[in-house]
Amino acid sequence: MPARNPGIRSQACEYCGTISLWDEAGHRDSGKKSMLPEGFTRLYRGATGTLRGRRFEVLGRVRYGYSRGMWDEWYIRLEDGSTSWLTEDDHELCVEDEVGPAMLPDELEVGMVIPVADVPYLIREVGIASCLGIEGQVPRAILPDETYGYADGSSVDGTRTLGIEVDDVPPTFFVGHRLQHEDVVLDDEGEDW
Repeated sequence: MPARNPGIRSQACEYCGTISLWDEAGHRDSGKKSMLPEGFTRLYRGATGTLRGRRFEVLGRVRYGYSRGMWDEWYIRLEDGSTSWLTEDDHELCVEDEVGPAMLPDELEVGMVIPVADVPYLIREVGIASCLGIEGQVPRAILPDETYGYADGSSVDGTRTLGIEVDDVPPTFFVGHRLQHEDVVLDDEGEDW
């Protein structure tokens, strides 16, 4: 399957689940496989539709597990060629985009307020997640069973969301907002599941 975005770093074969990785040295087979069950909602790899009126296509998905369960992150390409993450956790959806670097304290704790892009965010969760698997194409080198430090929060006024991949050097920050399920409309919405 050809990569649909030049930023793709990992891809799981849709037939056998073998994960391929791309980095500075080129393409390599990871020797790992990933077979994920369907997601919790109507989203799936290859789905097309609109997100608050903007056309999108689902390129891939990463499923993470943590102490209280699991969540899915759907990698989507929008009609203008930009990409975002559509995160689904406990039937709640949010869309997030990567933002430039921000300062992160040495010890990140629940209850801290940190500024990201001039907006104060309250840290609500800090933990370790494990990749349970991937499907399709995603923009980072990721393999099943690898663990990652993360933090989640929301703006102090509650209107924005924050996700931090704390193990990245420097840490990667994602900001966005919560969605209602009706904000995401798939092209095949009326078909039987």
